[in-house]
Amino acid sequence: MSKIIKDPVHGYISVDDFVLDLIDTPVVQRLRRVKQLGFSYLVYPGANHTRFEHSLGAYHLACEMCDSLDISKREVKAAGLLHDIGHGPFSHTSEEVLVSWFDISHEDFAEEVVFSSEISSVLDSWGVSSDLVLSLIGGEGKYGQVIASELDVDRMDYLVRDAHYTGVAYGTIDYERLINEMKFVDGDLIVMEGGLKAAESLLVSRFLMQPTVYFHHASRIAEKMVMSAVEVALERGILDGDGFRRMFDFEVLLKLREVDGFPGNMVNRVLNRELYKRAVEVNRSSIESDCVDKLETDIEFRREMEKVIASEAGVENVIIDAPPRVGMEELKTKVLQGGDVKRLDEVSRIVDILDDAQSDQWKFRIYVPEGTVKEVKEVSKEFLELENIDY
Repeated sequence: MSKIIKDPVHGYISVDDFVLDLIDTPVVQRLRRVKQLGFSYLVYPGANHTRFEHSLGAYHLACEMCDSLDISKREVKAAGLLHDIGHGPFSHTSEEVLVSWFDISHEDFAEEVVFSSEISSVLDSWGVSSDLVLSLIGGEGKYGQVIASELDVDRMDYLVRDAHYTGVAYGTIDYERLINEMKFVDGDLIVMEGGLKAAESLLVSRFLMQPTVYFHHASRIAEKMVMSAVEVALERGILDGDGFRRMFDFEVLLKLREVDGFPGNMVNRVLNRELYKRAVEVNRSSIESDCVDKLETDIEFRREMEKVIASEAGVENVIIDAPPRVGMEELKTKVLQGGDVKRLDEVSRIVDILDDAQSDQWKFRIYVPEGTVKEVKEVSKEFLELENIDY
């Protein structure tokens, strides 16, 4: 017996009994209180959708993929629903902190969540292997490609869902065509020639969504303000790592808004949309490569540099944003063309161009309180030997 759930993106979703039992567990219900796009709602007011809705969507597309590929394993459907079970508060916003401080990603944490919660007992009661579900979430094995690969149900859902809720038109893709044109060839999930244009469309969509939504400067500023507050709270023992990654969004905001000093100041500013401003914005070629690498990976170095720049500029504090470099894994997608299996970037000139243009979207930024842009810009230019400062 199944239940029908109305989804604004996919329409009516039929949910199997064993999946309903998974949905009713507290760890899955927690995803209702974790926003899919962090602080993007400060830019796009409709972007209040959650990881719960996305998980349902990924489950639905996993079912569609199973039907198309003639897969009968319940584990694939369960992995579609649970693939984001390990996300911390604010979704990917907190990922950088969790990886930097504790060297653990949401995929790593998924294993602990599954085996330390009701999830494992629900799966066992339905004869579904927890170990297999976890391996599929990690993209392992033949069927893991449905959940985590270059063109997976996760990407298909979040692009159309994020576009729907932000109102941005770039995320419109023909995922139904793509699913129907994917087949297993020698154990690899391949896009057939008839799905080439749909695959190209997905890459174009993600390429355009990155600067427009995912790395929009205003939402990125809010993210870094709150995560800087979290870092200080972790240092002071106000938050602990294990507790933080299990929290949901407004728990963190409510807790930190009452904290004296920097954490409370940052969170209250974000809650009132009194965001910092960009003093510096440059691409990768304008800043020394070794310095970028260190700012990306070394928290102590980054925070020390923030203190130095703030002190020299005579301002209270600054926030440095050296985001992780985002690759286009979809370029490795295998396509069957003319009887031969090739990489997508080998058969598509559009994809090849996107690969070249990808690096232009990466931006190094420094954020400061309003009214201090000029001072910080001059000091940053000297200390970091920056060239071609846009702001």
